[in-house]
Amino acid sequence: MPADHMLVMELLYASHASAQREAPARRGDAPACQVVLRAAKADADDDGMERLTLLALGTAVCASDLTAVLADHKNITTQQLIDELVAARRDKGADDTAMPDLLLAMRADDPGHAAELLGNLIAADHGAFLDLIVELGGYAATCVSLLAVLEISPVEDTLAELEETVQQFFAGKQPARGGTAGQRRFAAQPAPHRGPALLQGGPGTPTSPRT
Repeated sequence: MPADHMLVMELLYASHASAQREAPARRGDAPACQVVLRAAKADADDDGMERLTLLALGTAVCASDLTAVLADHKNITTQQLIDELVAARRDKGADDTAMPDLLLAMRADDPGHAAELLGNLIAADHGAFLDLIVELGGYAATCVSLLAVLEISPVEDTLAELEETVQQFFAGKQPARGGTAGQRRFAAQPAPHRGPALLQGGPGTPTSPRT
């Protein structure tokens, strides 16, 4: 079994690659979906859920921290940005998912609530749980790209910071969700111009490429 943080980083890199290319004819052939399906198969072979659970939590940590960075850039709260995300998804006719609640639970430093959310989803709909992991990876990849577009942090630098963050999380040295090493570094960057409408609450508000 690969190191926990490496599995998360594999998903983040695969999600970023998926966003840069045309979607395959079969959704399951997308790089990010392949990462999740391999983890699911390995868990099934072990008659467990360890890989998928850690993959969901680690990716949620990254997505949550990225959301906080983007909210800081826009001078709004994380709750407000997530509300905008939900509204944008509904405007596009997408169904609600567990991702917004999970992101808020991670920001609140409430692992018990996050674990409860994941546990309920696993028990109710295993397929929806797999979709949630892919959605988290896609959303995180979108945020990584936005940080680059807004000249806050280059893609490779952001991914390196996320790797450090998720390593700390799995090592049990979780930084306070109010400010990881990556978030503090991003916040120290001089604020660039507001840039395109990506963070103005319009059609470009960050959304996952998958529902």
